Amino acid sequence: MSLSAYSANTGRMNNLINADNRLYHFGFILGLNMMDFNPTNAAVPYKESADAAEEIWFVEDVRMTPGFSVGIISDLRIFSWLNLRFCPQLYFNERTLQFRDSEGSDLTSSSVSVQSNMMQFPLDLKFRGQRKHNYRPYLLAGAAMTLDMGRDAEATIMLKQVDYGVEFGIGCDFYLPYFKLAPEFKVYLGLGDVLERDRPEIANYKDLKYTNTLSKLTSRLFILSFNFE
Repeated sequence: MSLSAYSANTGRMNNLINADNRLYHFGFILGLNMMDFNPTNAAVPYKESADAAEEIWFVEDVRMTPGFSVGIISDLRIFSWLNLRFCPQLYFNERTLQFRDSEGSDLTSSSVSVQSNMMQFPLDLKFRGQRKHNYRPYLLAGAAMTLDMGRDAEATIMLKQVDYGVEFGIGCDFYLPYFKLAPEFKVYLGLGDVLERDRPEIANYKDLKYTNTLSKLTSRLFILSFNFE
C-alpha cells in the first residue's frame, strides 16, 4: 500500500493517501490543560463565633495553572466526513479559589487550592472538512464523564468523584509521511455540581465555612492536545 502519492496538478507529494479510508484506527495524545471553576456564591451570613459579627464571603477569583494530560485514541469511520471517537484522557492540574468578604477585602487564609487527577471518558463526533494536500480541518462535539481519582477527605474543598458535561473543539489533521499529527483545542463544560457537601468526617462546623460559601460549583477544562494517529 502506498503511503504517499505525487500530484501532477500541484507538484506536491500527498502523504498517507489512504489514511482516511480505514474503518478504524488508534493513536495517542499528549497535551496541556487549564482547569477552571464556575462558582455560584450562596451569599449566606457566617459567624466565626457567637460573639463575632456576621460576614458574607464570596469566591471572587479562580486562579489557573497549566497542567499535563495524556490519552489514547480510538477512532471509527462512519462516513467520509464523520468519525466517532472515544479518547479517554488523564489530566493532572490544580485550581485555586480566592475568597473575599462583602467589602472586597481578601480574607485571612482565603486561598484554597484544589488538586485534581482527573480521568475523562469522552465520546465525540468528528466532523471533517475537505482535505487539501496534506492537511484537513475538523470540528468536534460530544459528551464526557469525568472521574476524580485524587480526592482528599481532609481537603478544605472536596470535589465529587463523578462529573458529566459537554465538550466541543477544533483541530486540523496534518498528514506526515508515516503518521498524522493533529493539533487540537477543546473546551469541556461540566453540567453537574462538583462540590462535595456530605462531609461527615468534618466534626467542626468552622471547617465547613468554605463549602457553605458556595451554592454550586461547576468545572471547566481548556485543553490543547497533540494527537498522533
